[in-house]
Amino acid sequence: MGKRANPMRIKSALTYTPEEAAKALSKSTATIRNWVKDGLPVMASRKPMLISGLTLRTYIQEKNKAAKQPLEADELTCLSCRAGRRPEGMRVSKVPLTTKTSLLKGVCVRCGATATRIIAVRDIPQFTQIFHLTKGAKSEA
Repeated sequence: MGKRANPMRIKSALTYTPEEAAKALSKSTATIRNWVKDGLPVMASRKPMLISGLTLRTYIQEKNKAAKQPLEADELTCLSCRAGRRPEGMRVSKVPLTTKTSLLKGVCVRCGATATRIIAVRDIPQFTQIFHLTKGAKSEA
């Protein structure tokens, strides 16, 4: 189960109780109630509390959008720091993932953990100018 809720699991034409919304999103009822306290609009403050599917879907999309942190061109995402970091010596290995994507892997300059970034194959020339690329082995899925 991912950390972020998938808004596409909510039917926009339906209404949900907090319990139904929690079940649809694989979250706890407490999480849904916390979202209501944080500003998720409800249709009725009395019981049964109802949440519009469209409103819930929009709320989750906005929440997910706000949580994203874009990387600078010379950064990878450190899996330990959970932030954009430059790799040590700007050295990264390029691991092919699919015909259209590759994974850049390096070592975080701050904590020494693995830092990664998925890039489009068409963007490899751009990243070759920024990083010292080496070829890595095909990753196991």
